[in-house]
Order: sequence, then structure tokens, then C-alpha cells
Amino acid sequence: MSRRSRKKGLPPGSLVHIGSRFPGQEGLTCHRYDGESWVKEQEVVTIKRDLSADKLLTTWLEITGLSEIHALEPVFGQLHVNSLVLEDILNTDQNAKTDTGDKWVFFVLKNMVWDSGALTWTSEQISLVLQPDIIVSFAEKKSNLFNPVYSRLEVAESKIRTHGADFTFYTLLDVMVDEYLEICEKLELQIEDLELGMEGKSDFDPTQTIHQIRKFQIYFRHQIMPVREGIIKLIKEPDHLISPDDLPYYQDILDHINQTMSQLDQIRDNLASIRELYLTQLNIGMNKVIQLLTVVSTIFIPVTFIAGMYGMNFMNMPELQWKYGYFIVLGFMAVIGFGSYFFFRRKRWM
Repeated sequence: MSRRSRKKGLPPGSLVHIGSRFPGQEGLTCHRYDGESWVKEQEVVTIKRDLSADKLLTTWLEITGLSEIHALEPVFGQLHVNSLVLEDILNTDQNAKTDTGDKWVFFVLKNMVWDSGALTWTSEQISLVLQPDIIVSFAEKKSNLFNPVYSRLEVAESKIRTHGADFTFYTLLDVMVDEYLEICEKLELQIEDLELGMEGKSDFDPTQTIHQIRKFQIYFRHQIMPVREGIIKLIKEPDHLISPDDLPYYQDILDHINQTMSQLDQIRDNLASIRELYLTQLNIGMNKVIQLLTVVSTIFIPVTFIAGMYGMNFMNMPELQWKYGYFIVLGFMAVIGFGSYFFFRRKRWM
């Protein structure tokens, strides 16, 4: 992992990779398409020419692997963005963010995977840059995240083939937001399992699961808030790169993000309810134990009093001289004990 210390003392905009390294994941695919054709090129020479030369085709440059900066420099040379954007692309340890310029829109998102069995999660940074007729995506490693996009590109009459780069930008965002909704569904199912596990199981402890889900929920929410703000800005302050005809699609993404945030808030509330229920069950169990001990102590208090009284061994205690005094006292003690027991049982105190 590249550390932040490598950037110490360097000027802003310095191109230094920060984050996990994934050797062997470097790749480049240039998608060029319109309503009639879709061509994929994977030759490095593709990025050395002006990617915006052919205005009739939409170009999506898909890049994986960020640790080999020398391989990315030709691409960076074609991006008409400031150096701070390039710095953010290489910094994979940051939170999601958005930014816009005169001729570009920049989004940093997190592709998250929740492991419900191990109660851990992983996240991968996806950076998207939109320019006139060009969209460039940067991913830390190869994955199947954009397989739905490839499926849409295979259909000649699909909107992604005919609506330009801004619709491709929307499509990539939409795929990631759909992943967010799926994660929320997994979390909700896991919380339902927690609730079922607590029914009739006094020894079931959900504390660790609640803690881990809560940590992920906080992280999750922090990653989608900047995306929501960026989408709102694109809708309220339409950029010339976003076609007015495509703004309703961005509104749809915003609706999905709002739904995701609402589900995360509900997940937080459900976790709090489960925790309160667990603590209540602990208190009820403890109260039952204390109640049982109190009843047992109450039963033996009069018996102990009698035993203590006759244990004083005074000379003038006539009962000590009785032939059957021992058995009478034991019987009396037994009557008191069993009488108290049946009385408490009748009152349902034990």
C-alpha cells in the first residue's frame, strides 16, 4: 500500500498513487459507439491520439489499475481537467466526492461489497470523468461491475448507443447506485435474521453483529452523501455537458440515492431497536434471577430464625428437654418452608 507520507512536501496536484496496489490488474479498453456500431479497442496506441477527434462517435475509455502511473500519463494528457482532479483519481484512500469545471464533470464513488458472514466489507474506488463526447472511468482493479453496461451496448437501438456521453455517464452512475440498493437489501435481510434469532433464545448475543453493521452503515452513508450532492448540483445547475433530455434520468438516480439513504436510516433505527430489545431481555433475565433468589431467601428467613433461636442453648428452654422436641421443631420448620413455597407459587412469584 502506498502511504500518504510519499506526498509529504510535494506541491498540490502531484501524481502519486495512494492506496492498495493490485499488480497485474492494469488494462485499457476504448469503447466507441453510436446507433450503428460498437467497437472495442485495447491497443495502447488508442490513447495517444486525440480521443475527441471523431465527434460522430461516443467514446468511453475504461481504465483499470492505478498504481502504474507511467501507463496513465498518456490518458492524463488527453483529459482537460486540472491537476487536482488527476491527484484525486490516484488517491484511492479518500471518501467519495464530486467536482465540476467548464468542460468536465468529475465523480469519485466507492464500489462496496458487504460480507454478511464475516461481517466485513471491502470498497473499490471508481472515478468518472465526463467531457464533451468522452467519458473516462478509472477503477482500481478488474471486476464485473460494468457487465450490465456491456449488455446495453450490445443492443443497437439502446439509448446508451444513441444519447451520447452524458447518458453513458448516467448509466455508469446508475449501475453503481443499483449496487447500493442491493447492499441495503442484504443488510435488511441480515437484520431480519437477527430479529428471528433473538426469539426464544436467551443466550443469543447480537452485539458483535450489530456493532459491525452499524460501522458499515456509517461508512456507507458517508460515501453516498457526496454523490447525492453532486447529482443535485447537476440537476439544479445543468451543465452544458448534460443534455436537458437526459436530466430526468439523473433525477431517477437522485430518487434511488434518496431511497438508499432512507433505507440506511431505517437500518440504523432497526439496529437500535434490536439492541434495546437485547438489553431489555438481559434485564428481564437478571430480574428473574434476583426474584428467585429473593423468594428462596424469604422462605429460609423464618427457618433460619428458629434455628438461630434454639442455637442459643439457654438452660431455661423447656423445649430442649422434650423427648420429641427435635422432631417437632423440624416439622414446624418444614411446614413454614413448604407453606411459604406454595404461597409464592400461588402468587406466581416463582
